[in-house]
Amino acid sequence: LHAAIAAVGQGEDVEATLRTLNETRMALSFRIGLATLDHRQSGEDSARQLAWLAGDVLRTTLRLAENDMAAAHGRVPGGRFAAVGYGSLGGGELGFGSDLDLVFLYDVPPGEPPMSDGARPLEASRWFLRLAQKLVALLATPTGGGRLYDVDMRLRPDGGKALLVSSLAGFADYQRQRAWTWEHQALVRARGMAGDVSLLADFEAIRRDTLTRPRAPEAVRDEVLAMRRRMRAELDRSDAARFDLKQGAGGLVDLEFLLQCAVLSASAGCPALAGVTDTSGLIDAAAACGWLAPGEREPLHEAHAALLAAGLACTLDRRPRLTVQTPAIAAACAAIRAACIAHGLDFDAPASAG
Repeated sequence: LHAAIAAVGQGEDVEATLRTLNETRMALSFRIGLATLDHRQSGEDSARQLAWLAGDVLRTTLRLAENDMAAAHGRVPGGRFAAVGYGSLGGGELGFGSDLDLVFLYDVPPGEPPMSDGARPLEASRWFLRLAQKLVALLATPTGGGRLYDVDMRLRPDGGKALLVSSLAGFADYQRQRAWTWEHQALVRARGMAGDVSLLADFEAIRRDTLTRPRAPEAVRDEVLAMRRRMRAELDRSDAARFDLKQGAGGLVDLEFLLQCAVLSASAGCPALAGVTDTSGLIDAAAACGWLAPGEREPLHEAHAALLAAGLACTLDRRPRLTVQTPAIAAACAAIRAACIAHGLDFDAPASAG
């Protein structure tokens, strides 16, 4: 990616840079796709590489956006900006053609709100808002080979009614005072992706502090149950002929909710649970902490690998993640459902029986 940018003048021609960047991204995605199709590597490795690729594209595009802002308005002295990945991006399990779940943060030195130092200065919060808008626009700019990525920002604090970018202090206060349990669940798979290294470290400290807060396990379980049942009712597209790999009973989201329940209910006593964001790492951490029984670890790893590989096969050719119920998928779902039920998370039972 860096070589591709250098070949077109380090971003001097933005249109040419985006076109070259996207061609390089597509070429690398194609190689990952071929390795997936002929089973030279596992679905987990392919999903992880797609997330790595997206992260590098994000960092490269952020540099383009920052340079453009600096040329027009200068920079904010002492200001910091970062992009945080949520969902599949943060969890290192991206699919082919997936969009990016992003939250943007900024921070400025204490005191009077600083201004940027260019010929047309902007107040700091407005400068960082413009930067975030420009980054999203560059990622979504159509080129001859399509666009880089679509961006979903619905997971930012206060959702769609909030500003595109949050101050670090505001983000910390929101997580401490106003965030719902499902937002803390989403934080389990959040990971700093691009921007100022020190701000990314500050985000991670807030994330860990939030996740390791003592909670009543029964209350966590009840809220996780209620949210998953609502999601299942609204989003599960399974029918008599096909199974929804993501939202179906015993699917990938059931496994995510099981592990999120582990983190929120047990990481106060086992901080290692808050130290990872990927599903495989969370399974291992939950087993090492004793939250998962010894016999649950390997079946969950195998189930995750089977469902993830099937999902990648769908996204590789732009199909919905719906598939016929094979013996391997049925076994994976059974393992996930058994583990959920063992930990009081029977997502299929009526709400009154929860």
